[in-house]
Amino acid sequence: MSTPTSPLQIANYRKFWLARFSAMLASTGMVVIIGYQLYDVARSVYGMSMAQASFQLGLLGFAQFLPVFLLTPVAGVIADRFDRRKVAAFAALLDVCVALGLGVTTELEVRSLPVLFGFAVLHGVVRVFIGPAMGAIAP
Repeated sequence: MSTPTSPLQIANYRKFWLARFSAMLASTGMVVIIGYQLYDVARSVYGMSMAQASFQLGLLGFAQFLPVFLLTPVAGVIADRFDRRKVAAFAALLDVCVALGLGVTTELEVRSLPVLFGFAVLHGVVRVFIGPAMGAIAP
């Protein structure tokens, strides 16, 4: 058996890379979807002007950043003390639950800013825990 010359020749690394890429793609998609829905709800349901709806988008960014600011040290400690694969898998499972919850509320037309801000905060919390765990797994 020959020595791999590229990390992508290692099957386990390819699986890890694909999982990490998928998680980042899904996370970015969630941010875009929540932002789009928030802007749409602010304009159509709450009757806000473009400037007011844009301000709500700024608040949404803050709501997603706040968990990162507050929980990053805690997430790093958890990633160091527990099995990183389990931490990343559990956080990814929670992110799937957040996505499903967002989908259900969208389908049921529960269109309100507090609900969308809640999903944004939950998604921010999950992202905080996925980052250090996935980053520490890679060689």
